[in-house]
Amino acid sequence: MENKKQGFIKGALILSLSGFLVKIIGVLFRIPLTNLVGSAAMSYYSSAYSVYVLLLSVSTSGLPTGISVIVSRFSALRQNRSVMKTMRISLAIFVSFGLILSILGSIFSENIALTMNSSEAWYSVIAIMPSIFFISVVSVFRGFFQGLNNMTPTAVSNIIEACSKLIFGYGFSFWLYTHGYPEEIIVGGAIFGVTVGTVLSSLYMLIAYFVKRKKIYGLSRKITKENISGRFIFKNLMMITLPLMLSSVTSNLMGTIDAFLVMSRMKEYLPLEMAKLNWGAYANMSQTVFNLPSFIIISLGTSLVPSISSAFTLRRGNELRGTIEKAFKYTSIIAFGSAFSLYLLSDNFLSILFGGDPEGVFVAVPLLQILAFALISVGFTNISASVLHSLGKSYLSVFSVAVGAVVKTFATYILVSVPEINIAGAPLATNIAYPVMMLLNIVFIRKNLGFLPGFFKNIFLPFLAASFTFLSAYLILPYFSCFLPLFSNTILSVFLIFIVYISLLFFVGALNFCDFLRIFTKRKKSS
Repeated sequence: MENKKQGFIKGALILSLSGFLVKIIGVLFRIPLTNLVGSAAMSYYSSAYSVYVLLLSVSTSGLPTGISVIVSRFSALRQNRSVMKTMRISLAIFVSFGLILSILGSIFSENIALTMNSSEAWYSVIAIMPSIFFISVVSVFRGFFQGLNNMTPTAVSNIIEACSKLIFGYGFSFWLYTHGYPEEIIVGGAIFGVTVGTVLSSLYMLIAYFVKRKKIYGLSRKITKENISGRFIFKNLMMITLPLMLSSVTSNLMGTIDAFLVMSRMKEYLPLEMAKLNWGAYANMSQTVFNLPSFIIISLGTSLVPSISSAFTLRRGNELRGTIEKAFKYTSIIAFGSAFSLYLLSDNFLSILFGGDPEGVFVAVPLLQILAFALISVGFTNISASVLHSLGKSYLSVFSVAVGAVVKTFATYILVSVPEINIAGAPLATNIAYPVMMLLNIVFIRKNLGFLPGFFKNIFLPFLAASFTFLSAYLILPYFSCFLPLFSNTILSVFLIFIVYISLLFFVGALNFCDFLRIFTKRKKSS
């Protein structure tokens, strides 16, 4: 295709920058909302959102990746008509399915809230259900553009969605609050902002597609001798997308299991309000901060899929190996650095972001410190799953996630049932389950490719740099709090950790200046 293609690192950088903005906007949305209604009322938001994510995973999660794999394969072979046919088939199937799920979710919203042991969450559940249809539209277009190695539309649509959620969600909730509505309706108004965001995001993607359709259709006419049937495309799309959806459903089910199991077990030995406070602190504070660095690895995986799929389709072994090596190296750098930094500064981050709820922060700090180390296994699980998806082995990641979900369910049930462990059982279970999934994925990659990324350069050296940074920061940072206010202390700490970590990465040889030059090198492919 006559299309400027972003290298996977540059694509990941674009998605990471947009993801950073989205996460910051998300935190800016949750902070005033949590301060407005409190951690206990935010449990309604968490319950509704966990159900939404589960239903969304049934209809669309994995869809962009699945379409991206198919589109990148046809694009690599310059089968442009097949690319366009894939788009039409995907729209017909998944938008219809999203509409059906959206309608059914709205009809049974009250039953869903009761199932979650939170009848007050009904307003939030019904407010978010229409967004399932609109995100189905967005997901198809995201997969299409990502398959062409163009991450910009995905990045822009993410920002539009997040900004709309902040503006409309908080606007609705504040209006309801000032007019004296109960907290469950206020939270419902806030979550309706998510629906508005998906509407505007889908409109942007439609406009982006139609603006470029002349060029796209022109490309599809350039090659006429393609004998790829719609049935063949449908079959391949299902073979890749269905395992991805099942994997996503199973993965997101772990969040729903947390919401159900943790609350039900804590209510056995805690007052209801205390159980709500603990769950709200964990879900809305600890997990919110925990998810901030993880978007970088997710972005890396998203950008990685079309690059590996294309190299694998064209049987370019050296390119395939080199891409996977780089992906694991950057994952190591991000995961180790983020995990150690988050552990050190968990109190600072939570106190700054949720200072209006000191009781919730007190509960959330030790939970975030436990959860921080899960960033390492979560990072490697995500990137290894992306490699399997790119190879058309999505069903293997389904198995890994299913095993991990079973492990997490049992671990959560057993640990949270112990009063002395309490809510801490949830992050501990995460630290048990994800290493299992990570190891299974790595075994599958080794079996299918016959090689694994070099351990010393791609994993050990980043770990070494991160460990020395952690030790230095652990010894020095406590002195900052003696003479600096919280915000200044945190900013200075983050800056110094970053400088020391980057310097050590260069010093031990995990990074070099060529890595940075490659990121900004333009790649062109012409037909």
